[in-house]
Amino acid sequence: MLYLSRQVFCKASFVLLCLWAGSAMAAGAAAPGAAQCEKPIWQDEFDGQQLDASRWRHVPGDGCDQNLCGWGNGEEQWYLPKNVRVADGALRITAQREKHQGRKYTSGKISTEGLVSFVHGRIEARMKLPKGAGFWPAFWAMPANTDLQWPLAGEIDILENSGHTPEKVLGAIHFGNPWPDNVHYSESILAPKDWGDEFHVYGVHWSEDEIRWYVDDKEYGVATPKDVAPYPWLFNDSAFYLILNVALGGTLGGEIDKSVLPGELVVDYVRVYAADCP
Repeated sequence: MLYLSRQVFCKASFVLLCLWAGSAMAAGAAAPGAAQCEKPIWQDEFDGQQLDASRWRHVPGDGCDQNLCGWGNGEEQWYLPKNVRVADGALRITAQREKHQGRKYTSGKISTEGLVSFVHGRIEARMKLPKGAGFWPAFWAMPANTDLQWPLAGEIDILENSGHTPEKVLGAIHFGNPWPDNVHYSESILAPKDWGDEFHVYGVHWSEDEIRWYVDDKEYGVATPKDVAPYPWLFNDSAFYLILNVALGGTLGGEIDKSVLPGELVVDYVRVYAADCP
């Protein structure tokens, strides 16, 4: 989610949705299917009436209390708990035009920090993304070890999307030296229509020596230690916690089209399967 990067390693997979009906796709073979794993090791189906405080905590503010105003990306929102709700069997994070503490917009951010973290696994969420210029929805993971300066312990971005390029979603990892000498490696996939038109399952399959990104069980990218060389691979044995949020503006969100507000990220479920899930 943080993009204060001096160096960038990127690849893009230009794969059309109409190709996905086959047994494999141009960007790689199908990722392990959730149907092959009988039971998640952790999940939230959002079937209750409010956010489960045993699974998630709110992350309020604009980052200034952490000396990270705009969350390090020039984002324009203030996160408020009231912008996060559970209703009709889904988590709903609303970004809207609303003044608060000097900010012109509010939104929501939640994480599992201090509650649960994971070392490897298949991590996925079924979501419908908000549509419109300025939205920056994200599903990502940060290291439970918070003693090190970012990104010395790494970061895993499972899903990100900019409302300015609604046909594109991406995943990334962050590593390298402390800012401004940090680095990120990203993979992306394009579709012939907006990803926000309907629900999709976005996820990673994370093992000791690789991270694979997929949408709807179709792999579109992979990162391995050789892809981050000469930097060390930070994702072999460290625990990471999960984050869901909708930013407005900033590095990836770009200029905000006020006419599209409010907008919602709708999350049907978040599930984590064991690392040896086939």
